[in-house]
Amino acid sequence: MLQRLPVAKRLLIIVGVFVAIVVCVFALGILRAEILSGVRAYVGGEGLWSKAEKRAVLSLTEYGESRNEADFQQYLREIAVPIGDKQARLQLQLPHPDMKLVREGLVQGRNSADDVENLAFVFRHFRRFGYMAQAIEIWTEGDGYIDQIRVLADQLHREVQSRHADPVKVRQITEQIAAIDGRLTPLEDKFSAILGEGARWTNRALSSAILLATALLLLAGIGLSVLVLRQMRNSEEKYRNLINTANDAILVIDPETRRIVEANHRAGDMLGIPERDLIGMAEGDLYPKPEPGSPQLLSVQADGKHSCELELQRADGTRLPVEVNASITELKGRRAIMGIFRDIRERVEAQAVLRRSEERFGYLMQNLSDVITVVAVDGTMLYHSPSIERVAGYKPSELLGQNFLSFVHPDDRLAVRGALERVTLKVGSAAPPEFRFCRKDHTWVWLESVGNNLLNDVAVGGIVVTSRDVTTRRGLEEQVRQSQKMEAVGRLAGGIAHDFNNLLMVIQGYAEIVRQEESASPEIRKNVDTILRASTSAAGLTRQLLSFSRKHQFTPQVLEVNSLVDQMSEMLLGVLREEMDLVVNLDPHAGCISADPGQIEQVIMNLVVNARDAMPKGGKLMLETAHIGREKARLGRSSSGLPAGDYVMLAVTDTGIGMDAETQSKIFEPFFTTKSKEEGTGLGLSVLYNIVRASGGHVRVSSELGRGSTFRIYFPRVSAPAKFALPELSLEPAQPGKETIVVAEDQPDLRWMICQFLQGLGYSVLEATDGRDAVALAEHYTGRIDLLLTDVVMPHIRGSEVARRMLERRPEMQVLFMSGYTEGEIGSLPGDGEEAQVLQKPFELHVLANRIREVFEARSRR
Repeated sequence: MLQRLPVAKRLLIIVGVFVAIVVCVFALGILRAEILSGVRAYVGGEGLWSKAEKRAVLSLTEYGESRNEADFQQYLREIAVPIGDKQARLQLQLPHPDMKLVREGLVQGRNSADDVENLAFVFRHFRRFGYMAQAIEIWTEGDGYIDQIRVLADQLHREVQSRHADPVKVRQITEQIAAIDGRLTPLEDKFSAILGEGARWTNRALSSAILLATALLLLAGIGLSVLVLRQMRNSEEKYRNLINTANDAILVIDPETRRIVEANHRAGDMLGIPERDLIGMAEGDLYPKPEPGSPQLLSVQADGKHSCELELQRADGTRLPVEVNASITELKGRRAIMGIFRDIRERVEAQAVLRRSEERFGYLMQNLSDVITVVAVDGTMLYHSPSIERVAGYKPSELLGQNFLSFVHPDDRLAVRGALERVTLKVGSAAPPEFRFCRKDHTWVWLESVGNNLLNDVAVGGIVVTSRDVTTRRGLEEQVRQSQKMEAVGRLAGGIAHDFNNLLMVIQGYAEIVRQEESASPEIRKNVDTILRASTSAAGLTRQLLSFSRKHQFTPQVLEVNSLVDQMSEMLLGVLREEMDLVVNLDPHAGCISADPGQIEQVIMNLVVNARDAMPKGGKLMLETAHIGREKARLGRSSSGLPAGDYVMLAVTDTGIGMDAETQSKIFEPFFTTKSKEEGTGLGLSVLYNIVRASGGHVRVSSELGRGSTFRIYFPRVSAPAKFALPELSLEPAQPGKETIVVAEDQPDLRWMICQFLQGLGYSVLEATDGRDAVALAEHYTGRIDLLLTDVVMPHIRGSEVARRMLERRPEMQVLFMSGYTEGEIGSLPGDGEEAQVLQKPFELHVLANRIREVFEARSRR
């Protein structure tokens, strides 16, 4: 009957059947997809449900042990997952569920919002059938266990929050929770197994139906194809018009002769060959330099299709990249291969540009000085640029999956975590403060970073942290800060040295006057000697500040270390406490060194004071010297790294608290101290280090916590005889005189003491309160002035200017300067151009008297 109908009606009937079968297949496919998607969502949701339940139980267990409210809050967050699922289940069991509550429950259960419809569809339509009914029954039973856990959790929380929590009761509750968790585990496994079996059964049933419908579709398609091909044979002209208007080149090739039997206009234009010349051309002539025995590129696979990219040879000899889709066709009742050639020159060029761009990007990433890190929301490192190996020593693969914050210095971790949280919550960028990142060798590198939120970027999916190594810059900044500190100390030292030395001069001068009193008893003289030693030590503190700030000049001399140590022994005993023992072990062959005696005295004093402070409960302090020859310097462990040569070793050893490695690495840094602000300034060892290095020496330190410390100082040994000995406190007799002296000093007590002393020696003394007063006095005084004794630093007019003005009127006058501190040289005196004589404060009074006589005697010799 179908054969009697016109072709158009037959075609319409076959198309209708074809469309109906297509719709059926499509509907079955959608149904299958909906069911399987829902089942997969339930299986996945069960995994989330199970994980949340396990984490909730774990949080409760930790809460029972730690009593930390944060653990209980973590439990509440995790238990909300099964509670949300339960809410959705109860709603879906109602005749008319509230889909808003269903959605809220499933999303609270950490299911994807996109899966809500599939989950609800499967539940509502299949909850009373087979596997789904069993799964819901297991789900309901599991929710009952969850309710029991919630009740026990509330009991645990009340017990822990009570004032007198019973540990036994807490343990019992946590054990009950663990027991319920144990009963939940097999239910979770059974739920997944039943849903999996149901999914497989459904898949098989629907696949069979789809297969049957597909077979019918195939039959309908075959019938339709037959009619279409018959119609195409009846409309060959339409076919020619169709292929000739195509944008791609079309060539039909005989599979037996491998010659072109059909071509469209586009093929002739593409190859630069007229269409009529293409007909009959061998297929091999289309390709440049075909290789003998190579397979035909337009062969088709078993499925009757083939796609590839190749090059064609144009008539002008140029090559044309094309994309070919080859398939089996029928031409005039014969089997043929039809190739559709698409010009892909633009795409190839674009790919080349892209490839060059990718290569350039790869090269840039390989040689990038900065480090690029991709961090997940929880801090997990997802990517590291290769430059991380250059900056921190890690290969990128060694850091993947690890937490970024665990490599940040504990002191910087809070600030970095806050910056990551800010950039996570808001799209954009944030710059955390500079922080320290742990290198592979466990040292720290300073990084300056910027974080960008690219969590919504599919290609990145994280926070991009771009970091730059600023360790060198930080070091330079620290050096600048230290330089500024040293400059400040220098200014401070210059400011206080003058006044401080004036005060010391007053103390020392009056002590000297008391000591010269014939009526002074031996006990008084002994006390005065102590005052003199204390003032000498105080002057040493000023020298220490000036030495550190390089405001004080020292003169190296050849001296014997043993003699210096021996003469300082009594002073050192005064520094130590009664519960401390001082042991001095001097090598008689230690030898001499070239250094400033005051500096070496300062080195010894600093070491002894530090050793004393390191023994708060008492102990033994050993001070020793030794000669370290070339062979010992080369082989000795304590002198490792010394250049070859002869050395005099000065060692100070204590039995105190010792130091760890980190402290030892910083002890010579300016202002670093382990003492309180009231006990230390952090300058002592820094000054020591500068003195030793300036003398050509070396410092070695060995120390262990609880086992004391040893400081070894190695000075280059010299063969010249010693020229220095520490002066004793005994006073030489002061030489008297009868000359007239102007004393210019702005410190009243010091001025009065000097004037009183000089008058006692027979001199005529004119007293000036400052430089301006001294100039005015000289202008109004009609008598002879033999000597100007002036302080260098005074208000209104400095001492050097006072001398210059007075010498203009009295060229025969002599000048002697006193100085507690001078910043810059005084220079030479006007007139004869002689170098100015300077007496450094604090000085002994008899030294002043003798220096005055030396000045007068030098004048008489001229």
